[in-house]
Amino acid sequence: MNSSRCSELAVALVVLVLVATVPAAAVSISGDAPSKTKVGEKQRTTFTLTEPFSDYEEWTLKLQTELTDVTWRITTYDNADNQVSEKTLTGQSVEYHLQAKSGVTRVEVRLVGTAPGVNNWSYDPAQQFTYAKFVQAQQGGSSDTVKRLTTRPYTTESQNARTAITSAKRTIDDVEDAADVSGAKSDLQDAIEFYNSGNFQQAIQNANQAEEAAKAAASSAQQMDTLLMVGAGIVVLLVVLGGVYWYLQQRETYDKLG
Repeated sequence: MNSSRCSELAVALVVLVLVATVPAAAVSISGDAPSKTKVGEKQRTTFTLTEPFSDYEEWTLKLQTELTDVTWRITTYDNADNQVSEKTLTGQSVEYHLQAKSGVTRVEVRLVGTAPGVNNWSYDPAQQFTYAKFVQAQQGGSSDTVKRLTTRPYTTESQNARTAITSAKRTIDDVEDAADVSGAKSDLQDAIEFYNSGNFQQAIQNANQAEEAAKAAASSAQQMDTLLMVGAGIVVLLVVLGGVYWYLQQRETYDKLG
């Protein structure tokens, strides 16, 4: 076999390996959860599934959420964008069966629900709940989470407290290299603990105290730096004046001797 045929064979083998190792297109889900959701407010989000049969010709879509009073509206379309079916399901956990022979190429999932209350608050890490979870399951077979979206619940009071704590923390971080902010840090830690216990008014008060303490420490440090600079300047001036006086004295003595 000549070198040319060997080269061609090698290239063909590389192509085959690359084709074999490229993963097949999987079901894709577009749509996202809001970064935060207000407790008690109605939420509405539409998700779109494409390439639904890239892995299996028949499977079950399992949908889960921690929203309450939940409605799922599932609408399917064919490759001409004609509606194939529409179904409304209720509950935090539902299932919908999909078959390739139905001609479906796209699935829209409309989620409507209410943001739940919070039992355990946490500043860092911030508390989260499952906004929507999509699971691809086969009967008696594998079950894979395709996508899970989370969101942070809040109330007006909790958001105000979080904002105050975040502002105080930023101020402390900005000045701690130049000033003693140990007192401010203590107030900040108290604010976080009050936040975690759900006492948001006290959390705001302590966070404001922490920020003011940090600003006061920075101001004191700046004043001290200024005083040190002034003091250093006075010392230098005295040294210069002393040198001038010494020089004049020495000169006067020399003139008298002369």
